[in-house]
Amino acid sequence: MSANVESMFSVREMPWHREGLVLDQHPTTWDEARQLAGLTWDPITESVYELVSIDGHGNPLYRPIEGWQRIARSDTSATLWINRDSYAVIDHGEMGEIVEAVLEQPNVSWETAGSLDEGRSVWCLALLDEPIVLPGDDTITLPYLAITNRHGQPGGCTLRATAVRIVCANTFRAAELEGDRTGTTFSFIHKPGWRNRVVQAREAVTGARQEMRAYEALATELLGIRVTAQQRELFVREFVPMPPTGLVTDRVARNVEEARQAIRTILASPTTAPVAHTAYGLVQAGGEYLDHVRRSRTWETKLSRTLIRPEPLKAQALKLVREVVAA
Repeated sequence: MSANVESMFSVREMPWHREGLVLDQHPTTWDEARQLAGLTWDPITESVYELVSIDGHGNPLYRPIEGWQRIARSDTSATLWINRDSYAVIDHGEMGEIVEAVLEQPNVSWETAGSLDEGRSVWCLALLDEPIVLPGDDTITLPYLAITNRHGQPGGCTLRATAVRIVCANTFRAAELEGDRTGTTFSFIHKPGWRNRVVQAREAVTGARQEMRAYEALATELLGIRVTAQQRELFVREFVPMPPTGLVTDRVARNVEEARQAIRTILASPTTAPVAHTAYGLVQAGGEYLDHVRRSRTWETKLSRTLIRPEPLKAQALKLVREVVAA
């Protein structure tokens, strides 16, 4: 399986790394999705021990370390993390409680799920089957809810809204585009009592839909702003700037020009050409470059950039577009 992806499924579309289980239909229950994603194991907690002495027969003697616990896999016993005992595991079965809370809302189904970094992080992507049709754009945008859960590592079980434009899978969240540095729709912290907030998770879907409406309004505004060929070129050159004179090596200059040419190619491609004459097209081209052309060291890095963490350069793309059209 590709870099850091242990197991996963996706519906109808082969992942970019060309691996994983591809389904014809969306799973209808969390139990089904969990099986298909390879999440039949659970994170469990065990005591952490320290060596205190060696007895007269040469046998080591251990004692538990108070206040600490080991987060391990139930199937292989592999250690995922060492954490304070105040950390409460949200295992994959319990994660289903959150999933089912979301699924009680209408028009929700599961698009993809899987495990990263030997099981330390797992994810699901929920499709809110309410496509957004934008005036002047000949494709549709689908709203999703991304759900990530980290076992032992910093970060809770978190839900975030995202928008995926079908022809190129660009991921934009309205909050991300406007530079919101958190972008969190809802988060369960790994502490005792997290179940008391499960009912509140249903509100996350409502929040996601509100965020998608904000995205729709922003995209409609941008589609109404025309840009010239000169403004497109200015955007390309400013989005991938050349370092100051004296700091530019031949290699850096080549890399910059290659990146600029990649964005020009995207603007002329079937995915973006129909809207390339608008501010929306420039933002989409910048996003497609960031999501699909810019190199990622690992699949986890790519997943984080596109779905999990806000991408500041997408906010910068929107800011730059506004500056270009106002010039």
